[in-house]
This record gives sequence, C-alpha cells and structure tokens, in this order.
Amino acid sequence: MTVIDKISLNKRLELRKTRCISERLEKSPNLNVHCVVSDHLHIRLAARDVTALALIHESFNLAYGYVQNWFGRHADMVFDLWMAPELIDLQYMTCLSCDETFFCAPGSRNGMHIILFVSPQSCTKNADKGLLSGLFAHEITHHVVRNISQATVFSMKRKENLDVPMWLEEGLCQFIDSEVYPPFKQRRTKKIPRITRWYNRDELWNDLSSCEDPETAYLQAYKETRAVIETTGKTELIQLLYLNRTHEADWREMLHW
Repeated sequence: MTVIDKISLNKRLELRKTRCISERLEKSPNLNVHCVVSDHLHIRLAARDVTALALIHESFNLAYGYVQNWFGRHADMVFDLWMAPELIDLQYMTCLSCDETFFCAPGSRNGMHIILFVSPQSCTKNADKGLLSGLFAHEITHHVVRNISQATVFSMKRKENLDVPMWLEEGLCQFIDSEVYPPFKQRRTKKIPRITRWYNRDELWNDLSSCEDPETAYLQAYKETRAVIETTGKTELIQLLYLNRTHEADWREMLHW
C-alpha cells in the first residue's frame, strides 16, 4: 500500500478552495485493482479488499435495480465504484475532511458514473448489506436524477442557473434510500417533529451541506419531497425532471412555491 502522507493530503485538501468536487476528483494510488463486475458495474479497489467484492456487488445490484425501477428506466448506466481502503484515501480523492461513513456521487469520468466510499473492511457500518444497499441507492439516485434532468453537477450553481433545486434532488435520494433501507425513514420521521424552524425553499436551492444547519436542511428536503410525491405523484415529478433538459423549466411555478 502507498502511504499518503500529510503533506500530499493537505495539498489535495487545498483544492477545495478553488475547484468543485467534480473537477478535483482523483483516484487514490492505492486503488490498484480494477474489476469489471458486469456491463453496468466497475469497481476500483485495493488488492486487500477483494474479499469484499461479493458484498459490494450484491448490495449495489439491489439498489441499482430498485432505483431503475422507481424511475421506470430500462437503459443501463455504467457505474464505477472507487472503494477507499482507508479513510485517508477517501479524503485524498474527495479533498474533504470527511469521516469513514461518507458516501459521494461526485460526477463522471470516461462515461462512467462515480461513487466513492470506504471499504467495509475499514468501516464496519458499511459491512451491513441492508444499510449499504440504502447508501448505494442514495448515490445512484443522484446520478439518475442528473441523467434524466441534465442538471449541472456544480451544486453551488443550481439557483444561479434555475436548475433542479438541490432540496428536490437530495429529497428524492433520501425518499428512495428510505424505501430500500426502512430504518432511514424511521429515524427521519422521528426527527422531523422536533424541528421548530424550517428554511425558505429558496435557501435550499444549492448544496445543502453549505447551510448553517445541514441536518435541518436535509430533513426538510426529505419532508418536502415526500409531500411533493404524495400530492403531485411520482410520474408527474419524473416528467418535470425531464422538462429540465430544456433549461426553460420554472421550478417555482412547477412546484407551486
């Protein structure tokens, strides 16, 4: 294994100041094995993590099938999973001081849709097949929503471009991951009544993690998207996402806010 020292890591972390995550993405030198698992799934990993392949494949396929079915899609999207052997590898790749439970769908490379996460060999939570499927479902949904809507991956420019609001994209990811892994729904349902102050939707158009209270922002995204699905219907909402391709969609008007 290549040792990623603090100097090289800090140089990578510095890139956060000038580049979006989809621009600064770079594989860790420790991802030295490339497995083509199926027509729609590639996995980059360290040699020591090969024993986790069966778990990753099974969990991903469960999530992928569910998301494709939810959106009524038949055409395959090719995914490239970058499985960090250690937390420091994930931090190197994302240029973020994240923790070991961090999952990310930062963009695409060479026509493949990338998802980053820490190996279940290092993060025991990721060894839970049900939880792992829910997490994959969340990140796959990010890619599917962007593919359908042609929304920008630059999440801090969504409001500027009147693009798909991030609260709606994150809300869909949470709604679907809650169906794949019901404990997510149970936790969010318990937390929502405790919130006393919600954001204006316009404040949630860009990256929710930049909000002063990200937990509330994400909960609100889930709550409001669930309400949209219940009132507008899944089919109509998916059609609205396709309308975004024209870049003439007025999300305030379409969602009545």
